[in-house]
Amino acid sequence: MVTIKGNPAPRSVASGLRLYGPAVAFVAAALGLTFLLRGNSTGNTYYVSPTGSDSNPCTRTNPCATPDYAVNNKAAAGDTVEVAAGTYDYGSGAAQFTKSGTAGNYITVTCATRGACKIQSSTAGNTTVVALEGNYMNFDGFEVTSTSSAGNNLGLYLTGSFINIARNKIHHIEVDCSSAGGGGIVTTSGTAVHDLTLDSNLVYDIGWPDGGSPKCPSSTVQTDGILTETPGANIIITNNIVYHVSGGWGIGAGGRSGQNSAPIVISNNLVFSNSNGGIIITNGGDYSTVTNNIVLNNGVVAARCGIHTIWASDNHILEANNNVYGNAGGDYCSAGTPIQQNNISVDPASGTIFANWKADGSGDYHQKAGSPTINNGSSSAGAPQIDFDRKLRPQGAAYDIGAYESPY
Repeated sequence: MVTIKGNPAPRSVASGLRLYGPAVAFVAAALGLTFLLRGNSTGNTYYVSPTGSDSNPCTRTNPCATPDYAVNNKAAAGDTVEVAAGTYDYGSGAAQFTKSGTAGNYITVTCATRGACKIQSSTAGNTTVVALEGNYMNFDGFEVTSTSSAGNNLGLYLTGSFINIARNKIHHIEVDCSSAGGGGIVTTSGTAVHDLTLDSNLVYDIGWPDGGSPKCPSSTVQTDGILTETPGANIIITNNIVYHVSGGWGIGAGGRSGQNSAPIVISNNLVFSNSNGGIIITNGGDYSTVTNNIVLNNGVVAARCGIHTIWASDNHILEANNNVYGNAGGDYCSAGTPIQQNNISVDPASGTIFANWKADGSGDYHQKAGSPTINNGSSSAGAPQIDFDRKLRPQGAAYDIGAYESPY
């Protein structure tokens, strides 16, 4: 079963990476900003609890009541807001984090018991449960969900830059399947946001009710599990698990038509059983890398590809060391000629990959002993040096393919 556990471990900035072409500079810069969680030791810590009050000073003994109030009204650059376990219900509104940190002094908002802090709302229409509107922020360890069956379209919405989103669980975002679009974690497409790291998030049941079928018809293409629709630089998408997204792709990255994207790293993700396709990069992304991903059985409704690179400026996109199988629109599609090497195609139903394969998200997606994904990954191109469980990579002779490193 997919669980979120443990505390973040520090990630080495770039030591030992064998990077690909001009990706060296941007990956090193991006990893230098990655996982500063709990790293602001000189800052103040403010506290939030479901039993607190926003008229309190946000101390441990007199906590505030809402995470965004503490961030926006108490925290300064380098400070941490620690949120106690419990449910934070915003009614028909949204949690809006507007305060910014500074370079090297991020504002960190973190759940004290990872995965036990639920932020929810019943907001409907083209709105969001959580909006991250500031810059230089870490958002770590929360559960984000909608309580509205009418459809609110967005779980976590980013309009700022220099943001790390890690170890969150985003689920049951009941989208309305309109052209407004939406999804689990989505960036604004109006401006070029940049320097984003999305790591070890669990995104599922986006427009896909429990025990039901995907909500959106095949004509819906604007809803995605993770969507960084921006030409901004330093976009890192790693170790995420995404399934049951209705109306779009598991992971989508890149600019809109006419926008040329900077290089993107999409590595060590597990993407399966989504309505349209698995992973897509659009509009450029020259020297982007799609490595060490497991992409299975996507295209449930719209029969699109497992991995799709479109409108690539040339053939400098690396698709390597992925396990891609059973995607209804084909396992690989491209408008150019990406570099493909060391990819495998193994059926999860064979019983050789996972501890317990289930296509509905109820399985255990750690590697089974002897899995062909073990020691078959690549350490190049910004592949993450820790896994979904915060275990260091590699544990064996080489990196594993997928979100987990074996043994676990």
